[in-house]
Amino acid sequence: MGKTQVAVAECHSYSVPEVQEAIKTCLDSLGGLKRFIKPGDRVLLKPNLLQAQPPEEYITTHPALVEAVINLVKDAGGIPQVGDSPGGFDRNIEKYWRVTGLMEVCQRLDVELVNFETSGSYSKQRNGQKYHIARPVLDADLVINLPKIKTHGLTTFTGAIKNLYGTIPGFTKVEYHKQAPQPLQFAEKVVDIYALNQPCLHIVDGVVGMEGAGPSAGKPRKLGMILVAVDGVALDSVITRALGRDPLKIPTTRIAYQQGLGEADTDRIEVRGNIPPIDNFKWPPKLSSTLEVIPAPIARGIMKLWWTRPVIDTEKCNQCRKCQKSCPTQALKRPEKVEKDCKAYQPEFYYDDCINCLCCMEMCPQKAIYHKQSLLHRLTSLFSKS
Repeated sequence: MGKTQVAVAECHSYSVPEVQEAIKTCLDSLGGLKRFIKPGDRVLLKPNLLQAQPPEEYITTHPALVEAVINLVKDAGGIPQVGDSPGGFDRNIEKYWRVTGLMEVCQRLDVELVNFETSGSYSKQRNGQKYHIARPVLDADLVINLPKIKTHGLTTFTGAIKNLYGTIPGFTKVEYHKQAPQPLQFAEKVVDIYALNQPCLHIVDGVVGMEGAGPSAGKPRKLGMILVAVDGVALDSVITRALGRDPLKIPTTRIAYQQGLGEADTDRIEVRGNIPPIDNFKWPPKLSSTLEVIPAPIARGIMKLWWTRPVIDTEKCNQCRKCQKSCPTQALKRPEKVEKDCKAYQPEFYYDDCINCLCCMEMCPQKAIYHKQSLLHRLTSLFSKS
C-alpha cells in the first residue's frame, strides 16, 4: 500500500496567476483536478471567513486563492459555489463576503455565494451525537476545503480539520461549544464534523499564515506555500511538523488519527514538493487541559492557582460588545455600575461562567482580548515540552 500524499508548492505572493500556478502544480502531482471533478459536478468551495476583515489582515482565506480555485474548477468542467458560516453573533453574511473580497471575485466570475444560514441543513449522527450540516455542503458532488494556516487558542492549530467546523450553520456552532466546554471535548466534536464532510479536497492558503494568538489576534507570518491533499489529517500533520510541532500534540489531529480518519505519522506521508524553511514559529499559550485528567475536587483547588483566562485590554476595546454577544455561556456581562439603558460599555468577565472557549477572542475585531496566565501556569509552562 502506497503512502498518503501531500503536495506542496512555493508561492510568495497573492498574485492570482502565481497562486493558480502553485495550486495547479500541486494538483498535477496528485493526478490533476479532473481526477476529482467530472463535467457538471457541483463543487462547493469552503473558505475560512472567521471575521468580516479585509484580506490584508490575514485572518481569512485570501480571495486570490478562492479566485484561482474557481478558475481551475471551471477549467475541469465543474460548477463552483462558495459558502461558509462565520462564527459569532453577526449573521450579516453579505458583509463578510463584501469586506473579505469574495463578493467582488464571485460577482466578476459569475459564481454563486451560498448562505448556509438560509439554505437549510441535514441532521447527521456520529459517535452518538447529532450534528446539523449545511445542506449545500452535503448536496455538493465535491467540497473543496480552503483553510488558512493559523494558530488557535482552543485547538492549538486550525487547518483542514478545524475549517470544516464552519459547515455548521448559524448559532448551532455556539451550542456545540456549550456542550463541549473542555478543549478535548470540543476537539472531538470538530473531528466528528470533519468526518461527516467527506469527500473533500483540501487546498491550504499558506502564503501568509498567522502565528501567536490566532485565529484572529495573532501576527501575520510569511510562510510562502500552497498545500493540497485528499487526506486532511495528513495535511495538517505535515503543516504542523513543518511549523515545529509534533502533529499528535494537536488534539484534532490526534483524535482524527486515532479514529482512523487519516494519517498522522509523517514517516508514512509522501510530501511531493519542497516545504520552505520555517524557523521559530510562535504557538499560542497552552490551555490548562492537563487538569482534565485530574480528579475534579483536586482540579478545582489547583485551578485557584493555575489558570489561563481571556482578559480585555481596556486601551484597545472600542465597546462594540461583539465579545459579549458571541459568548455561548453569557460569561461577559454588563458591569453593575453601568446604567441599564447604556448601550456603550465594556463588558465584564464573570469567570465562574467562562468555559475558556475563546469565542470572544476569535470575534473581537480590535484584537482587544488576550490570554492571561497565572504565575503558577507560566512557571509550569516553562518546564513543559512543546
